[in-house]
Amino acid sequence: LYGISSIPGEGTFFSSKVIIPGTIGLLLVIGFIFYSFKPAHPLLDLRLFKNRNLTVAALTMFLFALAFFGGLLIVPTYFQEVRGESTTDAGLLMAAQGLGAMVTMPIAGALADKFPVGRIVPFGLVGIVTGMFLLTQIDAHTSYWGYILPVLFLMGLGMGATMMPIMTSALKSLKAHDVARGSTLLNITQQIGSSMGVAIISVVLTTGIKNQSLISQAQEFGDAAKKVTNPAEMPAILAKFPEVAQVIAKFGADQAAGQAALVQAIREAMATAFANTFWVAAFLVLLTLIPAAFLPRKTEESHFLDDGVDEDEAQVPVMMH
Repeated sequence: LYGISSIPGEGTFFSSKVIIPGTIGLLLVIGFIFYSFKPAHPLLDLRLFKNRNLTVAALTMFLFALAFFGGLLIVPTYFQEVRGESTTDAGLLMAAQGLGAMVTMPIAGALADKFPVGRIVPFGLVGIVTGMFLLTQIDAHTSYWGYILPVLFLMGLGMGATMMPIMTSALKSLKAHDVARGSTLLNITQQIGSSMGVAIISVVLTTGIKNQSLISQAQEFGDAAKKVTNPAEMPAILAKFPEVAQVIAKFGADQAAGQAALVQAIREAMATAFANTFWVAAFLVLLTLIPAAFLPRKTEESHFLDDGVDEDEAQVPVMMH
């Protein structure tokens, strides 16, 4: 993750700051996988991947977390950096996605007990894909209530219809003594997927912003302007940054208006970078449909009682914390 996150700063994949930590991390992961088969009770029981349903569910969960949480991360960043919202307001705006998930999670959980998850999850993924593609059309002026919040609500509906059935499908195929380990494995898979998604989408967004020449020129112009002691030197410095000069020149001697226009132009350029990044996130969600196609499409039988757990005992409530 550190290696991937270093790509924008280095400007290339072929850098020691990218390759060395990335290679070390990959070798450590491989070593961990081999070692985890030795202990009788490993931290992560990878032997559970012998179960086909759990493996398909875990792969679907991994790709889903990578695409969805990676793309969702940059939405509050858009609110703050492009629209100028405070951290609190950005969080409140993101509540639309949580409300959508709150609606479908209990419904999807109930449906997963009656219908095959392979017939439920694709509908949730389609909702998320649709939302991601709609977010590719945002700009610096897109309406909150008329566009962005309904899209976030739609994506929340999709998330609730995806995560709960996937977890249900995976754990339903396990025996009682494997459920705790299976739950841990799925949660770790989700965390790894979301971490990788955040790193990848952040790299795409950062690279997209750096490729906006107006933004890079404005940053260089700002650094140069701070060093100016004589106002007469400003025209010569401004001439070195033609895109910045073009925006400011429209307002002549009105420096305040010119600076405000420059800020707005920078936000519009940033909005373009955000919109382009959502294209990547949308295609990543589309890839999730591939493993989702292998989820059970016939009614599954629960194996929770296969290892002799008494049915009354199995129904005893368990305190969660």
